[in-house]
Amino acid sequence: MSFPPPARFYVPMLVFVFGLATTWFEFELNLANDLSRNRKEVLAEMDATGERMARRSGRQAEHGEAAMLAEDLATWAHQPWLKEAALVNDQGVVIDDSEKRWEGRPASETPLAPAMKLAAKEHEDTTQTGNHSEEGTLLYGAYPFAIGAHETAWALVVFDHASAVQQAMEDARYQRQWVAAAITLLCLCLWVGLHFGFAARLARLTRAVRDYGDGRANSLVKISGGDEVHELSIAFAAMGARLAEREAERVRLERVILDTSEREQRRIGADLHDGLGQQLTAASLATNGLITALGSAAPSLVPQAESLGRQLRETIAEVRALSHGLAPVSLADDGLMHALHELAEATARSARLRCIFDCPQPVQVSDVVLAGHLYRVAQEAVNNALKHAAAKEIRIGLERRGATLVLEVEDDGDGLPETPTGDGGIGLSVMRHRLKLVSGTLEIGSSPAGGTRVACFIPSSS
Repeated sequence: MSFPPPARFYVPMLVFVFGLATTWFEFELNLANDLSRNRKEVLAEMDATGERMARRSGRQAEHGEAAMLAEDLATWAHQPWLKEAALVNDQGVVIDDSEKRWEGRPASETPLAPAMKLAAKEHEDTTQTGNHSEEGTLLYGAYPFAIGAHETAWALVVFDHASAVQQAMEDARYQRQWVAAAITLLCLCLWVGLHFGFAARLARLTRAVRDYGDGRANSLVKISGGDEVHELSIAFAAMGARLAEREAERVRLERVILDTSEREQRRIGADLHDGLGQQLTAASLATNGLITALGSAAPSLVPQAESLGRQLRETIAEVRALSHGLAPVSLADDGLMHALHELAEATARSARLRCIFDCPQPVQVSDVVLAGHLYRVAQEAVNNALKHAAAKEIRIGLERRGATLVLEVEDDGDGLPETPTGDGGIGLSVMRHRLKLVSGTLEIGSSPAGGTRVACFIPSSS
C-alpha cells in the first residue's frame, strides 16, 4: 500500500488511536482522582474515629475510670475501613485493643508499630490533635489524650482502604472498557461510512472516467447522492458530454473535408480519363494514320512518327494510372471488389510477387465514401507489406461475417517487432483515422503465415 494510505483507512485509524490514548489518560486521571477522593474520605473517617476515641478515653481518665474501647467496639460494624484500634499509655504499652491480644505489650511490637512511631514523634508536642501516615493501603493514626496532670496516652487506629482502592480501580476499568468499545464501534462505523459512502463511490467514478478516457464507454455515469462525489460526477458527465459533442463535430467536419477531397479527386480522375485521356487517344490514332501516310510519302520520317506514337501510348497509360489512382473505386455496388482485384493484380505485376484477392462471396458496398476509405486502407497495408515486411505473398480478403464487413490484408513477411513502438507510423495513424470516420475498428496482429495481419471491421450500421 502506498503512502499516504486511502482516507477510509487512516482517518478511522487516527480516530481509533487518538480515542484509545484519550481513554487511557482519562482512565489514569479518573483513577487518581477517585483514589485521592477515597483517601480523603478514609482519612476524615479515621480522624473522626481517633479523636472520638481520644475524647472518650480522656473523659474516662478524668472520672478515674480505666480507659477502655468497649463503647468504640460497639460501633465496629459502622467502620468498614477500621482494621485495628488500641489505647497506649505514656510508656507505649497497650492498655486496651480491639483484638484483645496486645494488652500489656509494647505497641512497637504489634501491628500498631507505625502508629506508635507517630505518637513517639509527636510526644513532645501535646497540642497535636492527630497525625497519620500511609503504608500501601493501610492508614495509621495517633491521637493523644491526657491521663492525670503529667501523662499523655494515645489512641491508635489502623484503617485499611484496600476495598476502596479496588472499587475505584474496578469502576475506572469498567468505564475504560466501555469507552474503548464505543470508540471501536465509532471507528468501524466511520470506516463503513467512508468506504461505502465515499471511497467506493469515488472509485466507481474513477473507473468510469478512466473507461471513458480509454474509449471503453460512450458516456460518464452519474453517482447518486447529494455530496461532493455526486456533484463531481455531474461535472465530469457534463464535461464528457461537451467533449463528445466537440469530438462528434470534429469527426463530422473531418469527414466532410475528406469526402470533399475524395469527390474532388474522383472528379479530377474522371476529367483526366474522359478529357485528357480521350484527347491523347485521338492524338495516338492520328499518329497511327500519320505513320501510314508517311510510309509512302516520306519513309525517312516513319521512325520519328513511330517514336511519337510510343510516347503518346506511354502518356496515355500514365494518365490512366493517374486517373485510376485518383478514383480507384467506381460508383457501382461491386466497385470495391473490382478495385481490390485490380490492386492485387497491379501489386503482383509491379512487385513481382504473388498477390491475390480473396472474396468468397460477392460483397456489395453502395456507400462510395466507405468503399473509398476501405480501398485506401488496403492500399496502405499493401504498401507497408512491400516496404517493411519483405513479403513474398500478400492476400487481400473481403467478406461479410454476419452483420460486419471485414477487410483483411495478410502477408508472410517478417511480422511485427517483438517490442512495439507507440502506435506505429503515419500510415497506421491514417488508417485508424479513416476507419474512425466510418465507425470501424482496426486490428493489427500476426497472421497464420507468420507475417502481419491487418483487419478492418465495419458494422452494418455504418
